[in-house]
Amino acid sequence: MIKFKLLDEEVLRKFEVGLITMEELQASLAQYAGKPTTIAGIYVESSKKKISFLEAAEKGFLAKTYALEFLEAQAATGSLTDLSTGQTYPVAEAVERGIIEAGLKDKLMEAQKAISGYIHDGKKLSVFQAMEKRILDRYKGKKILEVQVATGGLINPEIGVRVPASIAVDQGLLNKETLQSLYDPVSNPKGFHNPDSGQKAYYSEILKTCLYDIDGGVFLSPFGEKHLTNTSPTSSHRVSVVSSSSGIEMSAYEAFKGGHIDKRTYLFLSQQESEWQEKSVLDSNGSPLHIITDVKSGRQLCLEHALSQRLLERSELGSYHSGLLSIYEISDIIFSRMVVVENVKSPVAGLWDVTQRKRLSVLQGFQQGFTDRATASRLLEAQACTGGICDPSSGEKVTLSEALKRGLLDEPLNQQLQQFEQAFNGIIHPKTSKTLSITQAVQENVIPKDAGFRCIEFQLLTGGLINPETHDRVSLEEAIQSGLVDKVTASVLKEERFQTKSLTCPKTKRRITFREALERSVFDCHTGLRLLEATKIHGYGAKATFHYVSAYK
Repeated sequence: MIKFKLLDEEVLRKFEVGLITMEELQASLAQYAGKPTTIAGIYVESSKKKISFLEAAEKGFLAKTYALEFLEAQAATGSLTDLSTGQTYPVAEAVERGIIEAGLKDKLMEAQKAISGYIHDGKKLSVFQAMEKRILDRYKGKKILEVQVATGGLINPEIGVRVPASIAVDQGLLNKETLQSLYDPVSNPKGFHNPDSGQKAYYSEILKTCLYDIDGGVFLSPFGEKHLTNTSPTSSHRVSVVSSSSGIEMSAYEAFKGGHIDKRTYLFLSQQESEWQEKSVLDSNGSPLHIITDVKSGRQLCLEHALSQRLLERSELGSYHSGLLSIYEISDIIFSRMVVVENVKSPVAGLWDVTQRKRLSVLQGFQQGFTDRATASRLLEAQACTGGICDPSSGEKVTLSEALKRGLLDEPLNQQLQQFEQAFNGIIHPKTSKTLSITQAVQENVIPKDAGFRCIEFQLLTGGLINPETHDRVSLEEAIQSGLVDKVTASVLKEERFQTKSLTCPKTKRRITFREALERSVFDCHTGLRLLEATKIHGYGAKATFHYVSAYK
């Protein structure tokens, strides 16, 4: 371990003189000698039971060739698993115990060479070294390397331990070019089939969707209609941990706080679900703010705001800064204390990318090809005239100038939305300098009628017309009775009934009204604001297929 720089000589010296215990020494080596995070079997969502890959094939849940892919992955990481106990065995012993059938022994023994070594000229070669010597097919070799990297590190056959990819490069177990090409679909095609969907995938992609079963300490691939491990805007955490004996299903944080899993497992599961990063920014007064962002889901938290809202204790923030609490723990602590109320007066605040399962601002949705610019403009008009441009990552509503700074708008949109922001704050009459509501501005021809009627529509459908001085809402009937809306304007509004299909649905790509957009939206559990589900097509957005084809030609 010292030779391969996996153990510091100073740590060994302290152990020899009794300054650290055997348990502490083992803990420091756990990442190299611990059990790999290999997928052990299938979790059947309907019965809440686990079954082996071979049993799943017998039941017709997946093809036997697909089941063999996962058994080979287990053999290549030294973890052929007995699901009843969670114990792992070498291939020969697994056959003796009846865990796998004898007919698969030869194939799995070949896969097991990935940990025992490929013998060549009297030497034990690693997977990469065997590929370089051309005694292992490069396609098969890369498939094994991808599995080993995904499950904790490459196996060094000389000492029988796993080492992280970065150390593996230093040790000659891998080179940078091969490491960088492991997820290149051309040089290393996806070599596994997702048991639930049947679609081709990398092993790491399937592992990210797995559940951890506390009965046996194994990872299981979910199978069924519930899609337990899918993240959604309506739930702050996905199900990550189950008890196959009792049928209990919980998030990683719930399992960790309940003592069902250790911190290492909690962090591993959290990293499959989210990817938190921290950055510092200055507020309007020049004071530093620490912002943590989950780049996978698009959620964002401000630690100082969490502190002021009593979602975080000062001692917890101190523990985070000193390294005692991880960024995953600090985010989970905040989420566990947040009470988010659905904002029924919210316009469509952003989009939900149903494929990547991520929040997007309206502008990002356009830029990434989820919607057309006209639809993006209408959604942003609705935001501007009902309280501000929405930042779906944090739930904040900001002015146009601030939205421009944050990248929620581009300059043309900023110019276009000026009159819509005025509709919320009050439109100044050019002759009398009197502050007008949007209905008064329309009646006095201070604002173009088409833009004015859109503002009125957006405000009414999100809770009522807005008084620019108090920002209180009133219904159309109340506005008519109080004289805020004249009879001519009222009759036009009643006749149109907001039936103009001015939007393209980001998910179905069919034309819809703003009312339908609100009805189709879901409330985000993170902010309480509305999100519209979206799928990408190739004809929309700043980076549409047309641009790629044009550039190619």
